[in-house]
Amino acid sequence: MDGKKLADASELQANAEAQLAYTLEYGYVARAGAAAVSCWFAKTGLESEVDKRLWCGPVQVPGTGATTDWVPVPLKEVTKTDDEVRYEVQSPQVPEKGNRSTPGGTLVRTDGKEFDPSKQQDLTAGRDFLAVLPDDGKRSNHELGLGDADIKLRDDLLGTAVTGWANPDIWFTSEGTLRAEAGSRLRVVRMKVDKLNETDSGFHRTNWQGFAPQPSELALEVPGKRQVLPADRLPANGSVFVVYTVPDPQQGAEHLVLGTLGAKSLEQRAEVPSGKRSDNAPQVLQRAAAPPQFTERTQKIRFGGRELGMKITGVRLGRQRPVKLGESQYDVVTISAPDKALLEVRVEAAGDLPDTAGGLWTKDLITVTLPDGSAARQVGARYDGGPLPFAIVVEVPADTRSVSVGMVDGQLDLPRLGKTTIAPVDSRATLALEF
Repeated sequence: MDGKKLADASELQANAEAQLAYTLEYGYVARAGAAAVSCWFAKTGLESEVDKRLWCGPVQVPGTGATTDWVPVPLKEVTKTDDEVRYEVQSPQVPEKGNRSTPGGTLVRTDGKEFDPSKQQDLTAGRDFLAVLPDDGKRSNHELGLGDADIKLRDDLLGTAVTGWANPDIWFTSEGTLRAEAGSRLRVVRMKVDKLNETDSGFHRTNWQGFAPQPSELALEVPGKRQVLPADRLPANGSVFVVYTVPDPQQGAEHLVLGTLGAKSLEQRAEVPSGKRSDNAPQVLQRAAAPPQFTERTQKIRFGGRELGMKITGVRLGRQRPVKLGESQYDVVTISAPDKALLEVRVEAAGDLPDTAGGLWTKDLITVTLPDGSAARQVGARYDGGPLPFAIVVEVPADTRSVSVGMVDGQLDLPRLGKTTIAPVDSRATLALEF
C-alpha cells in the first residue's frame, strides 16, 4: 500500500469480518451468497498495490436489486517505517437502504484467492434480504408462476396495489437465479405503484407553507423486521417485483404498510397475501381516488357581457387535498372526521375569456350539492390567473355516491373588470361518484 509492505494484512481481514458480523446481525445488510461473508483487498491496477479500503461481501443492501453488493471498510494508518506500513480497520460504511456499493477491479485475499465482483452470479438470499426489481408487465401472473392477489392501499400521495404473490423455491432475475438459504423462505410480491405526489397535478407546487408534503412511505413487515421500500427504487407510475425472505418456519404474518407522514400522519396495514386489514383507515381511503375515465361536462355561464363555459374536467376523492392560501402559498387540508371525505372538483374556463384573475372570488359561486339537497362545505380551492379557479375542494360524507356541481348567481368586484354579474345559463351537472 503506497509502495510499502502492508503489515498484518490477514488480521485486518479478520477484524473487518468481525465488524461486519454486527451489520448482518442487525439487518443493515443481508447475506447474498452460499459462502460466509468475507473481506477482500481491492487491486488498484498497479502491481501488488491495493486500495486503502477493504470490501466485505457478498451481501445485499435491502431495497436494491437482486445483485451482489459490497460494504467498504476504511483503513486508518497507525505507523509507518521505510519498508512497512501498519493500518487498523474503521467502522463499515454501510450504504443507505436501496443504494449499491461495488468495488471496481479485482478483489484479492492474503491467501491468494481472487474474485471479480462484476461477474453475474446466482444468489443465495439470507435473512433480511429485500430486492426491488422492475416489472415490464409483459408476462402474466400465470406465466411467472404467481398467484393472483388483490390488495389495495392508498392515501393522497401514494397508491399501491398488490396483484400477484408467490412462495417459490427459486426466482429468476435478469442478474441470475435467486434461492433462499437454509432457515429462510423466498417470497415474491408483484405490486403496482403510483407516486401521486409526482403524478397528481395538484401537488405540482413549489411555494408550500412550511414544508412541502412529505412523500408517503411504503414498507413490508415480516416477523421481527420492518423493511422500507426505497422511494427511488419505485417508479412514478408502474409495476415492480419485491423479492424478500421470511424466517422458515414461518413465525407470523407479513404485512404491507403505507405510512402517511407529516403532521396528520396515518398508518395503513394489510396482511399479505390475504389483504386482511388491521388498521382504522378512514372510509374514503378504502374507495378509489378517481374514476378510470372521466366524461367532461360543461355548464354555460353569463360572465358580465360574455358567455363562457365552465368545463368540469375531473374529480378526486381523498383524505387530504392541496389548496391555495391567500396570494401565493399552498397547504394541505385534511378531513374533519373519519366518516368524511374531501371531494376535489377540477374546472376550466372555456370560450372568450375576460382579462381578470378572478379565481379567488368566483370560487365561492361554484357550489356542490349533496343528494339530500344540502350544500357541501367548501374547504379550499386552487386558482391562478384565469377568471375561474382550477379546482375547488369540499367536504362530503365518505359514502357519497353522487353530487351536483354548478355556478350560482352572484355579483363580484373583480380585478380589472370591476362589478361583474355572473349567472348560470343552463343546468347544473350531476356527477356520479361510483368508482
